[in-house]
Amino acid sequence: MMEKASILLPAEKAVLNPVSLMGDEKGIYFTFRSDLALISQVLPAPLEPAFPLVSGYVVEINKPAFCQPYKEAMIGVYANYNGQIGLFPVSFMLCGPGAEMATLGGRERFGLPKKLCDSITIEKEEGRARATVSRGGVTLLDVSIKLGQYNNPMAGMCYQGNEPGKKSGGMSFYAQPVIAPDGSGYDTFKQVNLYTNIAEYTYRTWEPGEVTVRLQSSENDAWGHFPVFENMGGAFSENDIEMKDLQLAEVLSPEGIINKLLVTRYDRMGLI
Repeated sequence: MMEKASILLPAEKAVLNPVSLMGDEKGIYFTFRSDLALISQVLPAPLEPAFPLVSGYVVEINKPAFCQPYKEAMIGVYANYNGQIGLFPVSFMLCGPGAEMATLGGRERFGLPKKLCDSITIEKEEGRARATVSRGGVTLLDVSIKLGQYNNPMAGMCYQGNEPGKKSGGMSFYAQPVIAPDGSGYDTFKQVNLYTNIAEYTYRTWEPGEVTVRLQSSENDAWGHFPVFENMGGAFSENDIEMKDLQLAEVLSPEGIINKLLVTRYDRMGLI
């Protein structure tokens, strides 16, 4: 017989899990060249576009420290904040047993633009791999990779230090809308917290390859916003990721930026 769960946590354990470790992660990483003006549209000021590049991944996370296993896809752009260059994640999709907790925790703690999706598939055979992401009956992402070498050697600049047995770090920027009731039955957005974060990757494998990226948009998820001008390259990798050193960089006014942040967190029918 299953033991009944307690409705209360012991007082000393009533805290959010401080360990943000995505263990035994494996899947496809990719980068392509896109339109700098369209990249600029998704960035909240004061972030500015750094390069005309879009990067992302589709992975399965088998040993997360904070929930059951799940699959996750991300697409993001490179931003400049006061001379610091980092990745600004535009949208995440998650599915699987731990997806609900990973989505809620990511949005509430880090302000990450996460949604649940219908399906994420990852298949790998000798020399090749392919992944798809679907939501609302639309395949938002279909990425394939032929292992061997990058499409363009310049892709190596995005993936410096990504080698088996190595550790590498990367800067990211997160924008978290802060919700408060307005007293008349509606919610308002009082501010947007801009965070900086360092993630540490520990690589077991890194197999570079030629990628082919296909993107589509649905009514609620504009993954096709970024045209693929040139596939730069990517890899199939097995690694562990730990998010470290989350810092509040700046408190922003929601004016002029909240409209571009909400649609990656909520569907349109929930917004007015």
